[in-house]
Amino acid sequence: MRHAFPGRSIYDARRKVTFAGSFLVAGFSLALTFSMMRLTESWDRWEETVRKAEYPALQPALAHRPLITPKGVRSMATVAKVKYVFANAGYTLAAVRNQKAAVPRIRHAYLPHDLSELNQAQERKGLFLHFMLPYVLEANIRVETQRAHLIILGAKLKVGTPLAGADVEWLEKLGAEYGVQSDDLDELLRRVDVMPPSLALAQSAIESGWGTSRFAQEGNAPFGQWTTMKYEGLVPRDREEGKTHKVRAYKAIGDSVASYLRNLNSHRAYRKFRDVRATFRAQGLPLDSLTMAKSLKLYSQTGDRYVKLLHRVIRENNLTALDQAQLGAKVMTFYPDA
Repeated sequence: MRHAFPGRSIYDARRKVTFAGSFLVAGFSLALTFSMMRLTESWDRWEETVRKAEYPALQPALAHRPLITPKGVRSMATVAKVKYVFANAGYTLAAVRNQKAAVPRIRHAYLPHDLSELNQAQERKGLFLHFMLPYVLEANIRVETQRAHLIILGAKLKVGTPLAGADVEWLEKLGAEYGVQSDDLDELLRRVDVMPPSLALAQSAIESGWGTSRFAQEGNAPFGQWTTMKYEGLVPRDREEGKTHKVRAYKAIGDSVASYLRNLNSHRAYRKFRDVRATFRAQGLPLDSLTMAKSLKLYSQTGDRYVKLLHRVIRENNLTALDQAQLGAKVMTFYPDA
């Protein structure tokens, strides 16, 4: 006869006690959890009641207010921040005029929003010129690159070398951009050319009030280019009844400069301007902004007075000394102030 294990009865008893204790603990925890949930719900209901009683007028606005997405946030920098970044980069117009320093590139969409608060006119003008010059040079570099490739393709065609398919496609896109037939290389060369920085800076200064105008601040439009319903724009406050023109708005300052250069290089109103520039090219002479400015009477309704104003701005601010400025590799990035 086999004997039972002597410790079995004690083991079974311990298991029963342990199981009963675990059951009691679990039951107590569950009851406590339900109690806390009911207490939290009661607190939330009380807090909502108090909030609605104290702020009843805010309820509709809070309920329907859209969240601000990153695309809706406008990254702006103050004059103080811009001056700090320029100084930190060692960027001064004096050094650029003396050809002792290259111009750093800028990665920022908007002009300083408090530019108009600068009381000293010379300081405001200087900051505006510092800000705009890199964008003018960058737009010119893009056109210079196009022009160089165009000259190479023209030389190939002159000696009877057929163009590759990629080159033909490139010419078609270029012709579409400048509003001319892609096989008219002579006209393309007249249009695909740069603008003297001094002239571009003078025009942007006049049209934007040295960066303080509503169009420059709200629409990144320092050149005040008119547009129709085809593009986004700002309606002039003094626009006559029945008129439909707007001042075209841009997502970034750089887009505005590129559009301005394309406008002068393609619009029929500036054919004389392109003719004068082509004359300088044919004679192998550097572009003269003062002479070229005379052909921009149609840019403004004031005509000859506008040309005289361009001359004055160029001379008084020594802008022709910036025509030899070179764009460097250094990049200046602005972050919004806290």
